[in-house]
Amino acid sequence: MGSIYEIVALVYIVFHGLQAMANAPDLIKLQSAVAKGAVCLDGSPPAYQLDWGQEEGAKNWLLHLQGGYWCTTTEECRTRMNDSSGLGSSTKMKSSYFAGILSNNKTLNPYFYNWNRVYVRYCDGSCFTGDKQESAADGPYYRGGRIFSAIVDELMELGMKNAPNVLLSGSSAGGLATMLHCDRFKNRLPTFSKVKCLSDASYFITLNNPSGFVELHGSVTNLPVSCTSKMDTALCLYPRNVVPDIQTPLFLLNSAYDAFQIAATVRLPAGSTRSCLYNLTGCPATVWKQWKDFRLKILQEVTMGNLSRRGLFINACHTHSQSEFQSKWLGDPKSMLDNTTISDAVGKWFNDEKLIQLIDRKHSSPQQCVLDASEPNACNNYTWGASYLCNTSTLI
Repeated sequence: MGSIYEIVALVYIVFHGLQAMANAPDLIKLQSAVAKGAVCLDGSPPAYQLDWGQEEGAKNWLLHLQGGYWCTTTEECRTRMNDSSGLGSSTKMKSSYFAGILSNNKTLNPYFYNWNRVYVRYCDGSCFTGDKQESAADGPYYRGGRIFSAIVDELMELGMKNAPNVLLSGSSAGGLATMLHCDRFKNRLPTFSKVKCLSDASYFITLNNPSGFVELHGSVTNLPVSCTSKMDTALCLYPRNVVPDIQTPLFLLNSAYDAFQIAATVRLPAGSTRSCLYNLTGCPATVWKQWKDFRLKILQEVTMGNLSRRGLFINACHTHSQSEFQSKWLGDPKSMLDNTTISDAVGKWFNDEKLIQLIDRKHSSPQQCVLDASEPNACNNYTWGASYLCNTSTLI
């Protein structure tokens, strides 16, 4: 049983997490994009959700790119086309509730609550980079880069072309897409617009089949030229080869014990249980060393290059994706660093109030942070965790 403070904090988070889920904006399917070849893996139109801004925030725009891993083979992409998650087809999508950075509640999202907030849905399996014309009549279609361009075109006409402030953000695969598109996106906005980018849970230090990814989706044209001009295109999926050259101010939000990457990279000795992917109870020393090595690698890579405009918030929560969930964004004390919430860190950085660069160097072991009430399919696996901690085959 936790302390009285922890119990009170949990009650607060559960209540306000549910409160943050009060709005689920309509799913908008962009039919006009089909003529541009901007389609999901199954050929259906791309989609987004929009909650219009209010009052002094009505001219500002926040675009948040949905995550959901990726596919590197035709078979994997076909599986996504038919998956009920909607990660390969807008025909299977359902409207998502807005929480965390997307919330319209001033108390829960004080810096962006009244902006025009857009949730760009992910259905291409390529981190919004694909651009290949050839396709079988029944798919898969590899058009993620076109989807990103078509939705940006739409939002520009809806008023973003006159925005004084714009934030491009994303989680997991969406956060990687944010890095890859950041400078190009800024260049589409007028010079008077302040444009910045936020990448959440997307500093991948290992990737599965990056060459297959780039070749299958035809991603090369949507990867940063600053990287592809210097090295093999597949290497330009790695943040360490892209982030140092990004010119637009970028904020990296990540855990040094990212749950998805830990589950994907830690190798278990024969006879070990899978619980070693979620906690260190009863794990052999070799597994603990892998966890520590992962943490050190993350801390080393996120500080590479010029840090003069880069925001950093690297905590030790054993979790994945923190900006979309209310407890992590603003609520759970264990998610905070230096008495600063993620919400305040990102907001003050965007507003140029302070260059936030917070890294948890104190905790050399993962912290079990509180699960958000708005996070779906929660399970109790040793501690508060999310579905992808219980079943590592789940797309995230």
